[in-house]
Amino acid sequence: MYKLLIVEDEKWEREGLRDFLQWDSMGIEVVGCACNGAEGKKMAAEYRPHIIITDIKMPILDGIEMARDIRSILPETEIIILSGYDDFEYAKQTFDFHAFAYLLKPIQKRTFQETVLNVLEKLKEKKVHQRERISLESQWMDFTQEDFDDLLVDFLKNKTDIQYIYELPMMKRIKTYQRRMVAIFSLSLNRPKSSSKDTLKDETKKGVLVALNTMLGDRGIAVLCNEYLDEVILCLDAYSTKKELQKNLQRIMVRLIQELGVYSIVGIGERIDDLESMPLSYAQARRALDFRFLANYGELLFYSNIKNSNQMNRELAERSVEKVDLISKKIVDHIKQGDMDQALDRVDDFLAILRENLSESKILLNHFMMNVVNCLNLVWDHNVDQDIYEALYGKNKERVDYSMMHSLLDTKKYLEDFLTGISVKIEKNCGEDRIARLVLKIIEEKYWEDLSLKIISEEVHLYPYYIGRIFREHTGKSFNQFLNDYRINKAKELIHSNNMKVSDLAKNVGIANTSYFCSLFKKTMGLSPGEYMEVMNRRHKGV
Repeated sequence: MYKLLIVEDEKWEREGLRDFLQWDSMGIEVVGCACNGAEGKKMAAEYRPHIIITDIKMPILDGIEMARDIRSILPETEIIILSGYDDFEYAKQTFDFHAFAYLLKPIQKRTFQETVLNVLEKLKEKKVHQRERISLESQWMDFTQEDFDDLLVDFLKNKTDIQYIYELPMMKRIKTYQRRMVAIFSLSLNRPKSSSKDTLKDETKKGVLVALNTMLGDRGIAVLCNEYLDEVILCLDAYSTKKELQKNLQRIMVRLIQELGVYSIVGIGERIDDLESMPLSYAQARRALDFRFLANYGELLFYSNIKNSNQMNRELAERSVEKVDLISKKIVDHIKQGDMDQALDRVDDFLAILRENLSESKILLNHFMMNVVNCLNLVWDHNVDQDIYEALYGKNKERVDYSMMHSLLDTKKYLEDFLTGISVKIEKNCGEDRIARLVLKIIEEKYWEDLSLKIISEEVHLYPYYIGRIFREHTGKSFNQFLNDYRINKAKELIHSNNMKVSDLAKNVGIANTSYFCSLFKKTMGLSPGEYMEVMNRRHKGV
């Protein structure tokens, strides 16, 4: 039987979930029903359920924080999130702990049952994999003495049980450590000012391994990781203070540069007491190293720092998104104007925002690239059967390829190549047609004024019909449709940042007739301005 824990603060919903499906017939036992996140966390530690179904909004400890805490002690538990909020800000938080599903209330029985069956299928697959692993473990004993490095790495990855390597000579040294921790060195032969990365030769990696083990002495063991190129894993006897640890790791990094010409970025897990928990410290070090794309060579990435920054409140997260929206808009404006020097100068400012918000940086980076692509698609030729990003990278390419980014400089080059490539594609797609760009610039600078093709024609000295045809070819929209959409988007921005009357809002975006503005806003957004304001206010207050 698989064990299920239900966490829901509303009594009738909690009882409803317990009786919603015939759990016994599905091979599931409901081991507990908690009324808040704190109680759910306690029950999870006690019953160690295979499946957790939880609401988000709960007193004491909400579902998101509870799930994050539970994931650290029960990484294999499948978590299903229930919420009445169809909101990206809520859903994106489930990325960190890999929720199995995010279901919106009210829940349809068929959808709910299908989700549970999919969870069971995944758990059954895990059982099959576990049985296969156990059958293979008996064979590994034949070569444990010769392949200690691989076995230690497999243990850290939870691929083999500690009992099979517990009595090996090198493990006996680790057992003497009072407190242990894992650090991962990401290595490079390139100097810090270089954004390219050459793969280390086997001879160099072996030299690094020997040097590290010599420097560590009795304080640690260094092993190679064949799965990740150019990385060395350290199992350390943890120093008494973080400052002391930092000093010694930096000393090691400096010696690697001096003796072998090898630079490094280090991801560091938290200190643990028992040997069995070393895989947790390894996973934390791996998680920390995932953010090396924002680190310079010579920097240390502590998991504890990233975990603490992950507690960032919603208001701070929203401010970060606003900063990214602002800087992406400025970059887009520079690209539209053909000023790539100014656009590329903004990359450092954007990277500074990411470094300030490390735990949210991947979400913010994706958000930035989507902003740039979506904004520039407005001037992309819609007769072409692909958007800008597809034209640049192809249809199957992920939005961000972190495999190309081993340091901050790699990330900077990646973004510069991305923006330059988009600029070239825009130029090729749109040609040198200054007329369309000039009209866009006039709209951006004078949208609050009385604008029409006739007024613009007097400014650019061309016939209105000719301007309108060129504008439609380049934007896929008529001049009036584009101007109305632009004004409504500006109205949305003002609603987010100001509290003003609808009549003032209309005038601020260039529409003198309030009734026409309300009609246009509702046609575009599906809500009247007043209704949209109320939704935004309630969302901001978390209602």
